[in-house]
Amino acid sequence: MIPSLSFAQAVWLFCPAFALHVLEEWPRFTGWARSHASPQFTQRDYKVTHTAGVAASLLAALIVWHFPNRPVIFIFFAFVFAPSVLFNTIFHVGASVLTRSYCPGMITAVVVYLPLFALITDLAHKEGLLGIGSLVVTLVIAGIFHTWEVGHNVFKAW
Repeated sequence: MIPSLSFAQAVWLFCPAFALHVLEEWPRFTGWARSHASPQFTQRDYKVTHTAGVAASLLAALIVWHFPNRPVIFIFFAFVFAPSVLFNTIFHVGASVLTRSYCPGMITAVVVYLPLFALITDLAHKEGLLGIGSLVVTLVIAGIFHTWEVGHNVFKAW
């Protein structure tokens, strides 16, 4: 456990975690996606989506750091953090199991993202920024949002 971090400080861990995840995915995810999701998925698609993701992680951390209040944290969890971290982990593990092949990104998703999600969620709750009810709602929204995003960007379905 990382001692004495506040939520506003811990949220900055999201940026390097996201970058580390991209480094794991970068060399092989496009090939995996073309084989198992959509032959239309290109390296350009990957670069555009993940460059935007790195930028969004930095912008989101900056906004949360400057405005650590309940509405901002709700939006952060619903549309940025939970889709990127928790639901991306579920995607990678599920995709690896369903395809019986390593889905690039699964290692950092499990080893980095899950503990990060637990830490940041715990701090947000302890600091009164995210109640249990709000967390549940953000997870429902995040699950729907992540499903749409992966369907649109990776599977090219929507």
